[in-house]
Amino acid sequence: MEQSLVATVATSKNMSYPYLKTDIYPDLNKLEEVQAAYAELIRASLNEPGCLLYDLVVSEEDPSVWHMFEKWESKAAWDEHMETEHVAKIQQLEPQLIVSPTKLNFYTPVLSAADKS
Repeated sequence: MEQSLVATVATSKNMSYPYLKTDIYPDLNKLEEVQAAYAELIRASLNEPGCLLYDLVVSEEDPSVWHMFEKWESKAAWDEHMETEHVAKIQQLEPQLIVSPTKLNFYTPVLSAADKS
């Protein structure tokens, strides 16, 4: 699936339990509308099989950039997530809700609490 609003995608070939940080640049003049749209996305995403984490946070130092932190059971689970109606909906809404292209950054854990023996 092509991601028209994505400026940067860095992927890892061996993604088990992939992490993703999405940088979102909301139009702060439409704050309530932006928050409502992302709240709907988060609720639907958390109900998907394979979704382990889906949190939207903002830095106290720079409220103009929001960060979505995601964790998925597999790359396949994330791929399926990207094909859902709620992702398509946010992609359609984003041109009216953001001021700069969204950036996706994938991460592979080096050490994780899940690795505890």
